[in-house]
Amino acid sequence: MNHLRICTLTLIVLLATTLAHSQTTNDFGIWTSFGLEKKLGKWDLGTEFELRTMDNTSKINRLSLQLEASYAIWKPLKVGLSYQFIDFNDTKYSDFQPRHRFNLFATGSQKLGNFNFSLRERLQLTTKDESDRIKSSGAIDTYKINPAWIWRNRLKVSYNISHCKITPYGSFETFYQLNNPDGNVFEDFRYTIGLNYTMKKKHKFDFYYLIDNEINVKDPVRRFVVGVGYTYSF
Repeated sequence: MNHLRICTLTLIVLLATTLAHSQTTNDFGIWTSFGLEKKLGKWDLGTEFELRTMDNTSKINRLSLQLEASYAIWKPLKVGLSYQFIDFNDTKYSDFQPRHRFNLFATGSQKLGNFNFSLRERLQLTTKDESDRIKSSGAIDTYKINPAWIWRNRLKVSYNISHCKITPYGSFETFYQLNNPDGNVFEDFRYTIGLNYTMKKKHKFDFYYLIDNEINVKDPVRRFVVGVGYTYSF
């Protein structure tokens, strides 16, 4: 009887998952970034420009510029702040919308043999410009959540290959709402696998494949992304 109940519950969960996914739109995009970073004692300062595409790379999804500063309290623990200006493609109104994003984060890491485990906790605040979201009636189409507070939690595992400049890694990240008036829920799960390549300690390349799966939101999108990033350290 217990086995029957377990099987029944499993089928119900699988069916519910399938139905939920059937309402999801699939998309493919390419994400590229260029960054600069400078280490000053226990401080790390950096800036990054990023371009993301959508609709099977036929449109720009967003352009962004980020400034970040972090401080190593001790070797395994780092805390930091960042500001990001985002030019977001508001496709509903065919308008590029400026957004401002602030992040407070802490990252802890631990080595076990050739493996390195890191956990990043990030508190994210995003403000959205609604001024150009004008409906036919003349009223402003406001967002239900603005500003949006999100708690992001990322677990990353990388593997150090001896005498090799390539480091493979994988990560899983969750996005949890903190100020939804209808009740807070997870709104996004992100899965990433990739390779880091370092050349002469100054040139860092990141090649990755990412699945960004929106859930519990209106008109969810599942994005399949190929990404490449370059950072120059000085």
